[in-house]
Parts: sequence; C-alpha cells; structure tokens
Amino acid sequence: MYRPAPPATPSLWRQPRYLTWLLTDTAVGLATQVQSFVLPLIVILLTADPALAGTVAALGVGARVATTLLGGVLADRHDLRRLMVLSGALGAGLVALMALAYAAGLGVTALAVLNALAGIRAGLLGVASDAALKQVVSSAQLPVASSANQARDAAVQLGAGPAGGALLVLGPVAALLSTAVVFATSALSALALRGDFRPDRDPSTAGSAWREAADGVRWLWGQQVLRRILCVAMLLNLGLTSGVTTLVYGLGVQGLDPARIGLVTTAIGSAMLLGAVAAARIVQDVPSGIVATVGMAMAGLSVAALPFVPGFWPTLAVLFVGTLGAPACNAALMSYFMHLVPRRLLGRALSGATLLTTGAVPLSPVIAGLGLAWVGLTPTLMTAGAICLLAVLALLVDRGLRTLPRPADWPEPQA
Repeated sequence: MYRPAPPATPSLWRQPRYLTWLLTDTAVGLATQVQSFVLPLIVILLTADPALAGTVAALGVGARVATTLLGGVLADRHDLRRLMVLSGALGAGLVALMALAYAAGLGVTALAVLNALAGIRAGLLGVASDAALKQVVSSAQLPVASSANQARDAAVQLGAGPAGGALLVLGPVAALLSTAVVFATSALSALALRGDFRPDRDPSTAGSAWREAADGVRWLWGQQVLRRILCVAMLLNLGLTSGVTTLVYGLGVQGLDPARIGLVTTAIGSAMLLGAVAAARIVQDVPSGIVATVGMAMAGLSVAALPFVPGFWPTLAVLFVGTLGAPACNAALMSYFMHLVPRRLLGRALSGATLLTTGAVPLSPVIAGLGLAWVGLTPTLMTAGAICLLAVLALLVDRGLRTLPRPADWPEPQA
C-alpha cells in the first residue's frame, strides 16, 4: 500500500520561531560583547591603568562563572522564555545604570560593582537562550543551526569592536546607553517567541539547587569524551582570551584610537564569518573529531605565534588565519553536545560545561593587565601562547576526541 513520504522539515530560515529566537539571542550577544569591549577602555580612559581595567573586567567574568551553575538549575526549573525576557530587561537596566554612574562621576568603584552585577545576570540567565535552541529546532537540524549560530556569532564579533569603538568616539555615556537599547531589543523579541518552553522535570525528584547543579555536573563528568573536550577547551579558552585581551589592552595603553583597537575583533570576526560560510557542509560531511582537532590547533598555534609577529597588520593577519577553523569546530562540538544531553539536564549540563571551559577565563584580564604593567607586551603574549601550546598538546594526544564520527554516525542520545 502506498504511503506518502513525510513532509520535509522546512529550512531554518522559513521557521518564524527559530528566527525570533535568533534575534533574541543575537541582540543579547551583541550587547554583551559591546559592553565587554567598551567598559575596560572606559576604565583606561579614566585611570590610564591597564591593571585596574583588567581587574574590573575580571570581576564581571568571575561573577558570571561563579553563578553559572545556579543558572543551569534555573533553566531546568523554569520557563526558558520568561528567563530570556528577564535577561534582556536586566541587562538593559544595568548598562543604563553604568551610563548614569559615569555621568554622575561616581568613579571606577561604581562601574566595577555594576559590572559584577552584570556578570551575575549573565551567569544566572545566559544559559536559558542556549537551552531553548533544543526546543526550537529538531535534533537533526542541530548541526545546521549550530553552524548558522557560528555565522551569527562571527557577525557579532565583527561588528562589536568597531561599533564599540565608534560609540566611544561619541562618548562613554552614548556607548553604554546604546548598549542598553540593544539589551531591551532582546527582551522584546523574547516576548514574541512562541512555543512550549516549560521545564521537563518531575517535581517529586527535585532537591536543593546545589544538589541539582551537582547532578548535572556529575552526569557531564561521567561522559568521557565530553570531559576531555571540556578540559582542552578550558586551557585553550584561557590562552586565547589572554592573548587577545593583552593585545587590546596594550593598544589602549599606547593611546591608539578606539576605532583602530576595534580592528582586532574585526579581524577575528571576519575570519569567523568566512569560516562559517563552509561550516554547515564541513560539519555534516567531515568527522567531528577531525573538524575539532584542526580548528582548535589552528587557533592555539596562532596565539603562540603572536609574540614573534612584527607590526599591527601582520598580527591581525595571524589572528585572521588562526580563527578560520573555529566556526566549524565550535559547531561540531556544540551540536554533538546538544545531541547527547537529555532535555531534563540540558540547562545544568550547559552551565557545567560553561563553568569548566570558562572557569579560568577570569584570569585572562588579570594576566593581561598585570602582565602589561609588570613585564610588558611580548612576555605577556608569550605566557598566553604557552597556555595555548599546552592545549594543543593535550588535543593531539587525545585519540577519543580526534576520532569522533560525523553527525550521521553519532550515538543515540540518552533518555
């Protein structure tokens, strides 16, 4: 008997729910990037002290990392859409308060406190948008969606630096208030998101927040391949962030125009955008282990080479080439992760992964700021490069990571 074939899943770009989610996530990502770019430079404008700027930035990153596990519990306990609305609204309010604090002359202490509160917002509420993606698209579309997100992230990276630099030319208050508007756009977009984003959990099994957070981390740590991926990513993120932050702070101390400093992130964003063009096909057809190995090795080796590269433009070229493989790498690993994690644990697993991969990142602005103040640019870049080389070495000796299959051959997700 003839049975008609099931209808094909429509393209992501024809799914209004995905497009609304994308706008929400993009707006909050852009606002966060611009805030992270302009605030340390505002502190340098006020004090001419890169170490103090690094400390203020580290407070925000540290607050986010410290609260991210609780954020995973919130994402698994509550409606994700409501959390996304709250995230955008609080982001807008906090950045607007930064603008008022600067205009009122309250100084660096007020900016540092508000940046720490902004980090807490990101830690408690930032995971909700990532977790919602699994409710927006099917499991089969996760590699394509992750690749599209890499292209989006590249565009954000490409625009955040120049936008932040251009806004700083208009003044710190204009830069911060414009960022608040983008945060508010995210909240309004989340209000328009349709679908069921309620938690998938049995209330009778609920425990304390810390116990539930520990359950997510315990599950994650029990997945051997995921555990290895996260450990390599932790080292690599620390080295990469330290290297790029050192460049940005160093250029700020040298008195370069903020718009030119923004070209550092422009170079990285341009490479991300170019790499993202081919990411969807690469992620589908090439074994995920090869994609991840090549992408992470390229990024790590590029930072290791920075201390030996003469001049501003050659430095941007090295960063550009080193970043080309990152979109496919990130898409492969993120979609593999999302595929394996059951929905009931997704928020906690995402927050646990964030904690493991970014737990050391608060050291990056400290390494950059203190390194520039104590030993100068080249030795600080060499420190970042050494960390990246350790990550590349760990990557090359890990056969389990290198031999991950392509998406069609991934194991079935757990219930």
